[in-house]
Amino acid sequence: MKSGYFKNYFSAALLVLVTGACSDQLDINDDPSRLTPDQVALSALLPATIQFTATSFFNVGQYGNYYPQYFAGSAGQEAQIDAYNPYGFDNIWESAYRDAMPNLKELIMRAEAAGAPQYAGIGKLLMALNLMQSSDIWGDVPYSEAFQGVDNLSPKYDSQQEIYMTHLKKLLDESIDDLSKPIPTLSNLQVGSTDLIYKGTATGIANWKKAAYGARARYYLHLSGKDASNFGKAAADAAQAISDQSGALDLQLRYTQERPNPWFTYLSNATASARSAKPAEYFINLLNGSSYYAGVTDPRISRLIDKGAAATYVGKPVGKVGGTGTTDITANTFYGQRTSVIPILTYSEMQFIIAESLFNTSKSDAYTAYINGIRGSMRKFGVSDSEINAYILNPAVAKTALTFTLTDIMLQKYIALFMQMESWTDMRRYQYSNTIYPNLKQPSVNVIGTWVQRGNFPDNEPGRNPNVPRSDQKTKLWLFN
Repeated sequence: MKSGYFKNYFSAALLVLVTGACSDQLDINDDPSRLTPDQVALSALLPATIQFTATSFFNVGQYGNYYPQYFAGSAGQEAQIDAYNPYGFDNIWESAYRDAMPNLKELIMRAEAAGAPQYAGIGKLLMALNLMQSSDIWGDVPYSEAFQGVDNLSPKYDSQQEIYMTHLKKLLDESIDDLSKPIPTLSNLQVGSTDLIYKGTATGIANWKKAAYGARARYYLHLSGKDASNFGKAAADAAQAISDQSGALDLQLRYTQERPNPWFTYLSNATASARSAKPAEYFINLLNGSSYYAGVTDPRISRLIDKGAAATYVGKPVGKVGGTGTTDITANTFYGQRTSVIPILTYSEMQFIIAESLFNTSKSDAYTAYINGIRGSMRKFGVSDSEINAYILNPAVAKTALTFTLTDIMLQKYIALFMQMESWTDMRRYQYSNTIYPNLKQPSVNVIGTWVQRGNFPDNEPGRNPNVPRSDQKTKLWLFN
């Protein structure tokens, strides 16, 4: 991990040059590994941390989407992951530990010193989301001793229990507190237009606070297997989270023509023969009417998936040579567009958190959230109201508050969170249950011989940090054990 403590500062310094911020020559007594406030303003550091966070969430999906069977690998490295070959997630680690989290640490530290609580609150929220995602992948990860530069090039790995019970809780609680504080009167302490998501207005800060409640709802849901009382906390926070059903106020980064969405670059802008991943059979069958929703075509399928000139939507089997399927992610699909988004937290996820959390205590409220989650997902993906109503009223989907099941909630959440790695956490929370996920099967070629439980640490991390724990991909994490 040594290289990360230098590269992140280079990235921030490069940002200064790009944005035109002033930079005086360093005094010979200054620590050259640290930047000073006059070199990178808070307003310049914020967009970098947002972009790094979105890239981190993309990178996790790029190579992790094979585990919840959103994708099946069609060539090379991706086909190896598809078959559960041990794999070190180097690029995921680097996007979190080299880019996102060190710069977020810097943002938080400077914001607190300057008296800019909204910058600090956003920084703590994004730090918590990156740290939670990292721990959900690897379990034990560096945090308490991390991001100290040359002062500690081999930080310890905090246990996942410590990450969850101490560090994440503190970050999320403080984020909500900071975002609740009065906005400073000095303009340089106010979040402004360099906020790439909510644009830094007072309304935007309120939306950041809703996102912080959403992140804490996700956190409590993850801990529900350790203590069922966390279901109530998750539902309460989700009720204060993202409330716009259109998806317009989801925590997500929208890309531009000049800076295209990485899914566009990775998949949809590639030639058909060069696409290394294709939509997987399990996911496609939930939408094409050949699996749990027998005979029901989900209108989201044409927004999320492209079948080209094929007559039907056929997904690719996982862990199997051949069986190419007829579907792709192209520029004609929601996430394959050049200017689409990388979602981090969404309205529909919040509704499904409420539905799952209240399922055993308030069926009617859970059912309302279940329907809201489906409706919100469809509106986000551009489905018309008439199509939404026809789908929701279908008996296979609608059921009633008395007859719908936890399976209905989790399958609809799985569809709504397409290409988001939160679904892998859900599957591991329920240990890939065929009751919760009917017809889910292990890859036909499965090198580790069981369900994959975690990511391997990056291949080159043991050479950089002797504290890397020993692990394998079939050992359950503390969170799911």
